[in-house]
Amino acid sequence: MGIEELPVLDGYAGAWWEGSTYFLRMLANQVRARMLYFERIAPRWEGLDTLDLGCGGGFMSEALASRGARVVGIDPWITVLRVARTHSQTSKLDIQYVASAGESLPLDDKCMDRVVCVDVLEHVPDLRKVLAEVYRVLRPGGIFFFDTVNRTWLARILVVTVLEDIIRIMPRGVHDPNKFIRPRELKEELSALGFRVAPMVGMGPVRINHNLEPVFGLLPSTAIMYLGHAFK
Repeated sequence: MGIEELPVLDGYAGAWWEGSTYFLRMLANQVRARMLYFERIAPRWEGLDTLDLGCGGGFMSEALASRGARVVGIDPWITVLRVARTHSQTSKLDIQYVASAGESLPLDDKCMDRVVCVDVLEHVPDLRKVLAEVYRVLRPGGIFFFDTVNRTWLARILVVTVLEDIIRIMPRGVHDPNKFIRPRELKEELSALGFRVAPMVGMGPVRINHNLEPVFGLLPSTAIMYLGHAFK
């Protein structure tokens, strides 16, 4: 998240793992779809140095650590990092959580095999700096996995107008639609840094479960959300 969004979210930190908040359950429910895509590209994670950039309370960090990755979770949101640390200890997962912004990562050059950055790029103050830092910390041959929100009228209506303003299952003000990123723009930024960018795929609700909540999966359309990866 960008620093400006954190006050909007701060009251939700303690509920991260409780399952009592709808939008946090939606975030947790997206992990399965993301890992389905990530593991299709890279089945093995065991023993690999992996950065979860913008880790929040640790949904993705714990999924990666449970697969044997050596995980560092970085986020500027100090309140939720305390929750993440406590939960990882309860889960007996060895995850290192660090408070920092993505524009200036406290990591050495070429120290990571994988970088995962989900539900983050559409929030950062300086996308170009964040992507440059990802490139810097990845080892040659390393993989950058990401997802974000497309800058389309459909994404704006669904994510901001519907989810935030009308039915209010997302905190109001957490998304700035001007920061949404078109796939072509993200590919251009990554390619300029030297990444080899693979084709991107859509992600979104594919069905409703017995609790009448969305189950996320991969979709042919990138019009709202999309996933991708790039090789250094």
